[in-house]
Amino acid sequence: MPEILVVHRPWPPLVAVRVFVGGGAALDPVGKEGQTLLGWLSALRGTKSKDRLQLQGAIDAIAAQVDVAVDKSGAWLTASVAAERLEPLVQLLAEIVSQPRFDPSEVHAQRDELIADLRHMQDDDGALADDALSRYLFRGQAVGRPSQGTELSLATIRSEDLAGWHARQITASNLRIGFAGAIDLKRATELVSAAFGALSSKSGPKIVHERAVVSGRRLLLVDKPKRTQTQIALALSTVGAQNKDLPALLVANAVFGGPFSARLSRDVRQLRGWAYHTEATLTLGAVSSTWIATLGTGTADAVAALELTVKLWEELGRHGVTPAELRFVKDWLLGAHRLTLETAAAELGYQMRGRALGLELNEITQLPAKIAAVDLKTVQRVLKERCQLEHLVGVMVGPSKLLAAKVAESLTQFAIEELPADGAPELTTGSGRAVTSKPLPSAASPTTAQEPEEADPDEVDDGADLDSAP
Repeated sequence: MPEILVVHRPWPPLVAVRVFVGGGAALDPVGKEGQTLLGWLSALRGTKSKDRLQLQGAIDAIAAQVDVAVDKSGAWLTASVAAERLEPLVQLLAEIVSQPRFDPSEVHAQRDELIADLRHMQDDDGALADDALSRYLFRGQAVGRPSQGTELSLATIRSEDLAGWHARQITASNLRIGFAGAIDLKRATELVSAAFGALSSKSGPKIVHERAVVSGRRLLLVDKPKRTQTQIALALSTVGAQNKDLPALLVANAVFGGPFSARLSRDVRQLRGWAYHTEATLTLGAVSSTWIATLGTGTADAVAALELTVKLWEELGRHGVTPAELRFVKDWLLGAHRLTLETAAAELGYQMRGRALGLELNEITQLPAKIAAVDLKTVQRVLKERCQLEHLVGVMVGPSKLLAAKVAESLTQFAIEELPADGAPELTTGSGRAVTSKPLPSAASPTTAQEPEEADPDEVDDGADLDSAP
């Protein structure tokens, strides 16, 4: 029997369903990257008893909505429906999960859509930066290969490949099913038993947990000619979601790049106008996480913005946070967290993300209390121990002809490599430069020594919340 999670809220009379299937894109065979994504999207195009139109008609008949997403660790099927129509929805989900048709014509059509998406991504510089960063950080590892595949890899995947892949994926032990809304655990168990009870009890595929590889400081300059804007991503590797230092890291991240009043937004965006977007996030993994700063800048200001971001991060690592910052971001994090749990579906998603990271339910629910208990001494210790700023990887997506000379002159602490937009970051030399950056001139120094004004929580962005946490 799959693991079952329930978040019970009797009103409104709606139920959201989440089905997690472990494995994910990290298990795609070499040369067939994109297989997991293609497989699950194709599963929505027909089952053994229903073709695409019949399946969509059955979903429409109960006024439901079914979507699928794939990441490195697994696939997520999400659906919602009125409570009185829940049983047929669960039956349809079981059919999609356990009995996909993989009709060759539908697989071909879905492959064409994915290839079109890949071509569109070439015009999405932010997505290119994220993709290049991930592929470089996890180079040589399964999780470093592109989840969405490549045109070449997708072209090699046939419907019979998907049938074999599916047979290895679908076991009761590899599924986790969650319900949120007007349903209790007893009813959820009955529905799952009836719909998914025939699943094999054999062991599922082994989940892949790998660590980012960061050595020294390295900058990849991905060439997009004629761009007036440049997208930047800068990252370091740190501890995983199961580490006791996670709450303090979440606090430190919020000080660095959470709300509008955070240091990154204040010093790069507001005081200097060098960026129209700044954010810092912790992308969590079970055994290691990636701390990432992202910026959207005008090309003329890109190098200065990146250099200042490095300095701000160094300042945070050396001197920590102020008491006023600590008080403010803890209130902000906890307030934003409550907003993310406003609906039953959101609370269920939060719990299921935590379980996918290997956390027990009690560990997931205790995280807010642990954040509230974080003190100044703990944040300072964690920053010194877990923020290894001598090992940084950066990606800039912009016109290398305009950026290369400035980058070489200003960012001397980085080993720099230029790549075409369709280049392979994972195949670069990989070596970084172990050089400590020079201090900022006093006129451009971050203002971290000052006590920040206590911002009104109603006037700061609450978009950066615990959604990236379990």
